[in-house]
Amino acid sequence: EITSRFASHPPTRPLPAASSRPLPDGPLHFVDQADGSDANAGTKQQPWKTLGHAVEQLQPGDTLCLRGGVYFEHVSLKQSGSVEQPITIRSYPGEIAILDGGIAVFQTSPQTAWEPCVEGAVGEFWSTGLYPDVEGRTDQTNVLGNFGDSLVPLHGYRFVRDLRSDNPYWNITDKTSDQQHVYCGPGLWYNADTKRIHIRLAHTKLPGLGDDNYRGETDPRKLPLIVAGNTRTPVLSIDSAEHIRLQDLVLRGARDATLEIRDSANITLEGLAVYGGYTPIRVVDTHGFRMRHTACRGLAAPWTFRASLKYRAIESRLFSAGRWQPTGADSRDFEISYSELTDSVDGVFVGNVHGVRFHHNLLDNISDDGIFLTANTGYDGKTPGGDVHIYQNRLARCLTTLAFGVGHGRQKTTAEGEKQTGSGVWICRNVFDFRRPVMYTWPSGPDAPQAITSFGRVAGDHGSPAWEPMWIYHNTILPATPPRYDYGAAGLGSSMGKGTSRRVFNNIICQSSGIPGETLPDPAVDFQADGNVFWSLSDGSEFSGDFLSKFRDSAAFKLSQLRYPAGWTTHDRFADPRFESLEADWRVIPDLRLRKESPCVDAGVTLPESWPDPLRLFDEHAADVGAIPLGHNPDSIGVRGRLNLFGAVSKTLSAFSKMLPLKEQSKRASKLNALIIQGYPAFDAPLIAYGLRRRNVPVKMTEREWFDPKNFRSYDLVVIDGNFRRAGMKPDRFRENDLPHIRDFLNNGGTLMLMRERHDLFATDHGKRFLNEILKPNKPDDHRDLEILDSSHCWVRHLFNQKPTEWLGGKSFSPLHTTQGDIIIGTRTGYAALCRVPVGRGQLIYFGWNIAKSVPPNRTPATIEDER
Repeated sequence: EITSRFASHPPTRPLPAASSRPLPDGPLHFVDQADGSDANAGTKQQPWKTLGHAVEQLQPGDTLCLRGGVYFEHVSLKQSGSVEQPITIRSYPGEIAILDGGIAVFQTSPQTAWEPCVEGAVGEFWSTGLYPDVEGRTDQTNVLGNFGDSLVPLHGYRFVRDLRSDNPYWNITDKTSDQQHVYCGPGLWYNADTKRIHIRLAHTKLPGLGDDNYRGETDPRKLPLIVAGNTRTPVLSIDSAEHIRLQDLVLRGARDATLEIRDSANITLEGLAVYGGYTPIRVVDTHGFRMRHTACRGLAAPWTFRASLKYRAIESRLFSAGRWQPTGADSRDFEISYSELTDSVDGVFVGNVHGVRFHHNLLDNISDDGIFLTANTGYDGKTPGGDVHIYQNRLARCLTTLAFGVGHGRQKTTAEGEKQTGSGVWICRNVFDFRRPVMYTWPSGPDAPQAITSFGRVAGDHGSPAWEPMWIYHNTILPATPPRYDYGAAGLGSSMGKGTSRRVFNNIICQSSGIPGETLPDPAVDFQADGNVFWSLSDGSEFSGDFLSKFRDSAAFKLSQLRYPAGWTTHDRFADPRFESLEADWRVIPDLRLRKESPCVDAGVTLPESWPDPLRLFDEHAADVGAIPLGHNPDSIGVRGRLNLFGAVSKTLSAFSKMLPLKEQSKRASKLNALIIQGYPAFDAPLIAYGLRRRNVPVKMTEREWFDPKNFRSYDLVVIDGNFRRAGMKPDRFRENDLPHIRDFLNNGGTLMLMRERHDLFATDHGKRFLNEILKPNKPDDHRDLEILDSSHCWVRHLFNQKPTEWLGGKSFSPLHTTQGDIIIGTRTGYAALCRVPVGRGQLIYFGWNIAKSVPPNRTPATIEDER
C-alpha cells in the first residue's frame, strides 16, 4: 500500500507534517507565495508574496507567518530580536511552508523540463533548458536533489560515465579516478560545457540490498524532482543576528549548506525538517544555539554506500559547527535535543564547540564519523571545545560513532610532551545499537559475497590524534562482532595515552556473535574501568572459565591499582544481562529493560555524584548496570518523541507529549484517586478539588496535618498547597527518609503537583539534591517576563494569545527553575511558572502562582458570593 502511493521509492523517514502550533500574541505578519504581493501591507488579508521582502521588514517581537506552499527563494536574515522580543519565522498553523533553493521547473513542470538525451545511456535524460547560473566545475559534484514525492535523495554525480555505467559493483582501484566507473543509483550530473542537467533513474541491482534497491519510475517527466545547483548561497542564512526563532518549516534544495547560521547568538530551531545539501545545517561562531524536534536528513539513499558519496560525489555531513582552526569567537552553549540526524557519510561535528548538550536524539545510518569530537587547538594553545554531554540518545548504524581526528587543525604539545585536548565528553545512558550493517563494504563483483557485513563501533579516529577525555558510563552497547584489540567493544579502551583520560563504568556490552574483547590498555595510562557486564548472544551460554582472568592474574592488574585501588575490571562480569528481549536480527526491535533476576541489577560500582546522570535517582539501591534502571521505561526520543531508545514507536509519555483529551480523561477518571494536603493559606486546594470531582475523581483532603509520604503510593495524584510552617505542621518539610518514598511514588506512575512556593518542602540539603536531580537547573539570569512557551499544550491552548501577565496578577509568582520536561508558562531562560517534568513513569507538576487570584481579561475580581 505504501509502495503504491509513491512513484519513486517509499520514504525511508517520516515526511514533514503540518504543526498545529497556535499563533502567538504580538505583531503578526503574513506571506503567501500563491496570493500575496510585496506591495501589500503584510497582513493576513493582504500578505506579502516573498520571504526575502518580508524579512527585511521585521522588527523585534514580530512573528512572520508563512502560508503553506513552496517558496523558491534564497533568503538572508540579518535582523535581530531581543530577549523580551525575539523574531519568529514560522508556518501557519495546519500548513507546511517549504523554503526551496532548487530550480522550480523540475517540480512544477517535470513533463516539459526533461527530454531523452540522444548521446547518453539507456534511460538518460537531459534538461530542455540551459542553466548557466550553476557553478560548474569538472572536479566536483555540481547538482544535488531528491525525489519530490518521497524526498529520498538523488545521487549527485561527479563523473558522467558513472551516471551512464551499468556496473553495480565497487571494483574501482582508484577511488577518485574517472578512468573506472560505477553506477551509484538514480542521480543527476551537470554538464559545464552545455549548461544542461542530466538525469538517469535506472534501477539498482545488488542482491544484498533486497527491497532497498531502487525499483521506481525511470522517466523523470512523470514525477516531480527537487534539483539544486551548485551555489554557495544557502537556502536560508542567518548572519550576525540575535534572538531568532524558526518554527515548523521545511528547508530543502541546496548544494552546499541548506541552513547557515553565522556570527549570531540565541538562535532557536523548533520543528524544522532540513534536507541536505553538503550539510543541512552549518553553524559558525555562534553563541546560544538550540535545536529541538528537528530532522536533519542527508544525501544517503537506501542504496548509497560510503564510497559512492565520499569518493564519487560529496563527503557530506549533517550538522557542522565550528571551524578546523579556532577563531577566538568560537561557538559555545549548544543544545540539540529530540531531533533526528540520519543518512549521511558524516554526522555531527561539534568538537570545537564549548558546552554541548546532545540528548534524546536519533543518530542513524552514518557510514563514517557519527559525532566528531576532537577539540582542535589554536596556535596560541587554546582549546575552545569540550564540556560535551551526550546522554539518552539512540546511536545506531554508525561506522564510528564517536570520532576523533586532527583534520586541518593542530593539537598543541604541552611541556610534558602530551597533546592538549578539550575539557572532555560525558557519555551516559545511551543505547548504541550496531546490529544492523553499515553501508560501508560494497560488493566487488557478482562472485563476491553480496551481504553487507560492515558494522559500527563505539569510537575511532583519523590520523592517531589524542582522543578527548571521556567518561563512558551507564550505556547499553550492542556490538555485532568482536573488536580486533580492545576492551569489551571497539573504542572503549583503545588509543589511550598522549595526555587523554577515560573512565568506563557500569555499561552493558552484549555482542551478537563472538566473545567481547579482553585487551586492556597499558596500566601506566589514565584509564579506569569496572562494573561492566559482558555477554555474547551466540557464544555466551557455551563460554566457560573466568572472563578477563588473564588480565586479573597479570602484573598489569596490580599496577592498575595504583590509580584505581580496586583494580581495573574487579567488578566486571560475564553474564547474560537478561533483557526483556534481544535478538541478533536487527529487524526485531529489542526491549532492553532489565528483568528482576538480571545480574545487572544492583551490580554497578558507586560513581561520584559529580558525574551527571539523569536517571541516578531511579536506582533504588546500588546502581544498576546499563542504560535503563530496573523498573524504568525507555525515554522517548526523536522529533516529538516519536520513538523510544530501543527504536520502537514510542508508547509512553515523552517530555513533550500532551495529556489525554478531556473525553478520554473522563473515561479513565473513575480509576484514579487523589490526595490534597493543605497547609496555610491553601487558596487553590478547593478549586483543584472541584475540578477533580467534576471528573468523578475521588478526592481525600487533609488540612494542617502531616501525611506520611510512604502512603503516597495509595494515590495516583498528590497535590500540596499552602505553607506547612505557617500551618504549624510538624515536620514542615520532607525529611531524608521521606525522599525514597516520594521517588517510588513518581517512578511507579504517580503525579506530584506542587502549588506556589511548595518547593520549600525540599529545603534540606538532601531535599535540594533530590529536586536538582529531577530538574537539573542551570544558573538563570534575572529575566522574569513570562510568556506561554507551548501554546499548543492542552493545559493552556484555550487561552489563545493572551499574555500571562493579564491573568497572573503582574509578576507575583514564585518560579521553579528547570531544564527538563515542558516549561509551558515561563521564560526562555528557564524559569517555570507552569511546568511538567516526567519522572520515571510519573511526573512532577508545578504551579508558580495562585490560581485563585488569577483574573481572566476584562473581568473584575470575584466577590465571596461569586466564588460560592
